[in-house]
Amino acid sequence: MREPGADWPLNRDAFFRQLTPRRPIFQGDVFRDVPYIKGQGGDRLDAEPKVRIERRTALALTYPCEMYARGVLARVQTVALVREGSKLGISNEWRGPFSACPLPDLFGDGMLWAADFLAIGNVDRSYLTEVNRVASLTERGWAYLRQRLAIYLTRVAIHLEDLHQAGRATWDEIELWEQWNALGRRSSEYQDWLDLPDPNIGFTRRQALERGMRHLVASALLGSP
Repeated sequence: MREPGADWPLNRDAFFRQLTPRRPIFQGDVFRDVPYIKGQGGDRLDAEPKVRIERRTALALTYPCEMYARGVLARVQTVALVREGSKLGISNEWRGPFSACPLPDLFGDGMLWAADFLAIGNVDRSYLTEVNRVASLTERGWAYLRQRLAIYLTRVAIHLEDLHQAGRATWDEIELWEQWNALGRRSSEYQDWLDLPDPNIGFTRRQALERGMRHLVASALLGSP
């Protein structure tokens, strides 16, 4: 679904950001070698299910606020399989079913890939690491992913700019978390630091992010011991 005036379709550089090991795991990250359980029970209710486990490429679907518990990745994470766009009936113009999110040139092979919302499962957090992460979304790409999810679940197309605004504080939070890690600080302590009242701001740093005051939080981060 296209928005008037939107750059369409996005190319790889617009959709994916440069990978850095300091960036926390985030919604929309793509990982290789993730186990996916396929259950096939046939057409009979009383038939015993046949289960097969495959290692596949998958995209993290859990919303960022639910991905972590006190700064540590939660044990269970939701993922969607990544498949060739042509197998899902998606053209290079991103026309096709609502049940997928296109991933342009994901592997640098010129092919259109896609996250398949009809193939969703839960995995242990140990399978989502910086080592097997192969891609991360830009802020624009993240907005497209959430737009496609909303279309799939509700058939309602949310304007990308509305999604940008709704997710801005979360995006700023993860960007500053990456800076925190780059400074060599303990990653699990970042969330507690955000929730501390800052005397130079007048409220907590998280509240400052929610009010669009990223610059104040960034200054506090650089000035923290």
